[in-house]
Amino acid sequence: MEYLLAYSHRRVPTALRPIDALANGGTIAAVAEASGMPPVRVQGIRSFYDQLHSPAEVRVCTGTSCHFARGASDLPAGAGEVRCLGHCYAAPALQRGDVTHDRIGANTPVPRRSLVDPPVVLRHVLGGPRSDDAACLPDGESILLHLESSGLRGRGGAAYPTAAKWRAARDAPGDIKYVVANGDEGDPGSYVDRLLLEEDPESILVGMLACARVTGGTHGIVYIREEYPEAQRRMKAAIAAWRHGRELQVEVVSGAGSYVCGEETALLRSIEGLRGEPWPKPPYPTTSGLWDRPTIVQNVETLVTVAQLAQSGHGARSKALSISGAVREPGVVEIRLGTSVREVLERGAGGEIPGRPWKMALIGGPMGRVLPVSLFDTPLSYGALPGMGHGGIVMLDDRVTPGALARHLFDFARAESCGNCTPCRVGTQRLAGCRDRSSLERLMETMSLGSLCGFGQGVPTPLRDLLQHFGDEVFNT
Repeated sequence: MEYLLAYSHRRVPTALRPIDALANGGTIAAVAEASGMPPVRVQGIRSFYDQLHSPAEVRVCTGTSCHFARGASDLPAGAGEVRCLGHCYAAPALQRGDVTHDRIGANTPVPRRSLVDPPVVLRHVLGGPRSDDAACLPDGESILLHLESSGLRGRGGAAYPTAAKWRAARDAPGDIKYVVANGDEGDPGSYVDRLLLEEDPESILVGMLACARVTGGTHGIVYIREEYPEAQRRMKAAIAAWRHGRELQVEVVSGAGSYVCGEETALLRSIEGLRGEPWPKPPYPTTSGLWDRPTIVQNVETLVTVAQLAQSGHGARSKALSISGAVREPGVVEIRLGTSVREVLERGAGGEIPGRPWKMALIGGPMGRVLPVSLFDTPLSYGALPGMGHGGIVMLDDRVTPGALARHLFDFARAESCGNCTPCRVGTQRLAGCRDRSSLERLMETMSLGSLCGFGQGVPTPLRDLLQHFGDEVFNT
């Protein structure tokens, strides 16, 4: 029983984070001795993360926009693969060391614009005046009342009511509580978080401070993808200049290359230095999260929104979208929730590229929704388009067939499943082998009902849309 307690997710924090030790060249034997873990468990951690078991100097992005932009062009010899580099707006992209190169150049800035006046999420990255927003924050009870009256939902994909989550953590007993900013933006086609992490880290910190005032949070962690080195540098610089560290101490923790770590419980295990595998709920992180302490995990866009909403009570209807693919003006666009897909594409992204008529849109990444052109009048909102997730839109023209998109989604699911539960581990391997509708639907039903976390449950969502709108075209090669 002692062994089970020592190596469950309820682990006492130690000075050694196994992921960091392995990333810095530590051998399995040395890390096992220093951590007290069995070598096989350390090997399991190393094998889980791409950047620990297969690092590469050059990594090619295979995300949706880059995949279809690159086509059959040659790839650098010996290059590794990465699922998204956050440069979807200038696809295709690859990373050499700490520098990301795309179709335009190196470390190309993210284009941004707003259909909301005044902008909320993009208020600072569009040149709005900066002030000490943290000094203007009200007390925790006032912040919570603003959140409840606004109805703000999390922007990371699950769309859970923010006030309800924060209230649960506030009411949980404990002298130590954590506030975690989730910057593990891994969905191909999404780069809003990268823009905010790099160009408005101060607002993320203000949102974390607001959360700490509501919940009684004592420690803050910003978890950022390993693929975003510039975001990590800029956030660390912002923390170093942070004038409110006595109220909330904040540090940056790097991911190591795993998509599923965007799921909150997997992310918490990764922060602890373990394999980023989701755990069954309950317990929920709000009562038993990081190192068994009450923990709030909140997407960075949500925190930036909170930084504004906590003071004014306004802004809950704003949402930033990443738009890429077959549009004239890709980039981040802030909209008001409820705006139609068509209006967003035409007013926010410049419309169609001449000679490349639209076929369909993938909205919300590889576990989001697929809409054909005939449904582009659908409002972008959590009620009208359930499963829209973070809302990133990858536009696909008539050169991309439903079968090609399905194969791309199969490949993503197979590569990124953490393997922790059988329905997802086996199901993602078998998707590509289904050659008729009935067998594919049976397999997807098993995955939806039996998978442990939102990954396996969500993989079938866009595939069902493809079957509904394009039928047996999905099986054409």
